[in-house]
Amino acid sequence: MRTHFNYLSWPKAVLLILSISLLSSACSKQTPHLVIKLKQGQLQNLPMGSWLTFFDFDYSEGAEDLKLQAVAKLQAHAALVDEYVYEDEDNKVGARVWDFQGIRIKEEYYQGGVWEGPKVMPAQEYYVGGAAENLWITIEFEKGIAYSELLPDQYQMLDPVRTYEHAVTVESSADQHRRLFLFGYGPLCRRISLF
Repeated sequence: MRTHFNYLSWPKAVLLILSISLLSSACSKQTPHLVIKLKQGQLQNLPMGSWLTFFDFDYSEGAEDLKLQAVAKLQAHAALVDEYVYEDEDNKVGARVWDFQGIRIKEEYYQGGVWEGPKVMPAQEYYVGGAAENLWITIEFEKGIAYSELLPDQYQMLDPVRTYEHAVTVESSADQHRRLFLFGYGPLCRRISLF
């Protein structure tokens, strides 16, 4: 007895599988990178920006760049605990590590490389670096902080398996167009940089 099966041709089967894969990834709610644009409010009022309150920024019109205000505050009120130079990708980075009210904060100057900054997601250019284009103010977390604490409403959208350590960019026009860059693989944020 002969049974008739309606087989798809090999090329059609491969095309069907690829189409289903692309559709399922396109419909996925997870992404390797989040961009959050604040419509109002300041970065320091967010869980991931709470460390910025240490700097007591002047937001008045004509005030100095926030990053330069941070450096001035560190130089005046923090203890310099380390200073060194290291290579990062194509960049030479000069770093100062400060102890500010028990918190370790880095003042980093990037030179060289394409963007003069750490490796971030493509299309996250540093075009709004301000007065100190290659200056990054960074706080690091030795054990990491769960993205669920920093992004209580959005962390589920962040794909825990991603290529880039740079996971989130938060933009704010109220903060002189400064941005926070969150870095860390998996469910933990390892460092946050103000740029």
